[in-house]
Amino acid sequence: MKEIIKNIYKYLDNRFYFKLLYLFFTFTFVTMLQYVPGISILKNVVLVWAIILILLMIIEDYKRRKLYKFDIPLGIFMILTLFLNIFAYRNNENIKIWLVNLILFLIMFSVDVFRDKKTLIKEMNIITYCYAIFMFVASVISLVMRFLEKTIIINEITYGDTRGVFDNKNALGIAVAIAIVMCIYLNYIEKNHKLKMFWLGNIVLQTVTMIGSQGRSAYLVVIAVVYTFIFIYNKNKYIRGALLVLPIIVSTVVLKSGKINLERFTTERNNIWDSAIVVIKDHLLTGVGNSQLVDAIKNARIGWYVPGIQYGGTHNIYVQIASVNGIISLLLFLIFIGMILMFIVHHLDKLQRKEKLQMTTLTSVIVGILAVNLFESTLVYMASFISLVFWIYLGYLISILDNKNID
Repeated sequence: MKEIIKNIYKYLDNRFYFKLLYLFFTFTFVTMLQYVPGISILKNVVLVWAIILILLMIIEDYKRRKLYKFDIPLGIFMILTLFLNIFAYRNNENIKIWLVNLILFLIMFSVDVFRDKKTLIKEMNIITYCYAIFMFVASVISLVMRFLEKTIIINEITYGDTRGVFDNKNALGIAVAIAIVMCIYLNYIEKNHKLKMFWLGNIVLQTVTMIGSQGRSAYLVVIAVVYTFIFIYNKNKYIRGALLVLPIIVSTVVLKSGKINLERFTTERNNIWDSAIVVIKDHLLTGVGNSQLVDAIKNARIGWYVPGIQYGGTHNIYVQIASVNGIISLLLFLIFIGMILMFIVHHLDKLQRKEKLQMTTLTSVIVGILAVNLFESTLVYMASFISLVFWIYLGYLISILDNKNID
């Protein structure tokens, strides 16, 4: 009996299995899988398991967590937002969303440099294989539906055409763009020639699906691959400085391009941003909380109201953080992102040849998702396949790059 309890404990305390299950579960939010009978049971399983893992981490697992400087702004961000949720907004819905962030920051973003490095790489590779294979199947079905001009209507949602098996074309485009980068990584590490050809074929398949989806945010993930490789492989400080300034220049040019051109480029998201800026100015330090965000933006809206805010938020995670929790929270989050990216670049600069190539490829996933969130709000406050991929791979990258334990 004691041995059985021990095995159950080992299983429940295994964050790797939880990450796999939760990542699959998030795909049921945005695909036809949500209508599979009994799939809702997974929600309860994931929730209970998450609570158990959080309790285990508070009681025992924190001993396995090395603390870093970048943990400080993230920790203050969590404490500050909890304080705001309790005293400023006083809404149970906000507490629930704060708990989602707790799952992302504690479980998904789990850093463990004391475990064997090979085991960590194996776990990360298994997650990568599962994601790439899932998207291979999803892309094949989506392309077949489009080729046959087959559509399926479920609960007033039309599947097929540019969205395939996903609820919307942006989700499909971003999902396949991430899959492209993962397949590039898998092709690098694969030794079997036939499997190498499979991953190359998968890259072509996912690229065709991405183009067909017409989701423009997806191209940012692909651009991020080129951007990251140029930045990492060229150590000239002036070139790196120029690369850091380049996104700011491009963003400024886009914002100054005129209202009509701006609306075309952002698909009218700029109208939401204009309204959100009004909300930020009126609630600069505290924000309005997640539960009041939609109403606050509707009341402050400038120009045309863009459908989708109910589920897509402000369509810019940085604007969203400032709107929801205030400008101080946004600064803390940006400091965390800046510090952790500097940490990753510092360690990537020390790597050589194959390992540097592989880790740079995975880093480009992180950079790509950060870029995508200029037009989406999927990095915090919600459990989506995008946020899970970001925090899972960020945790593995830190654990692997700062790990010297090799059996």
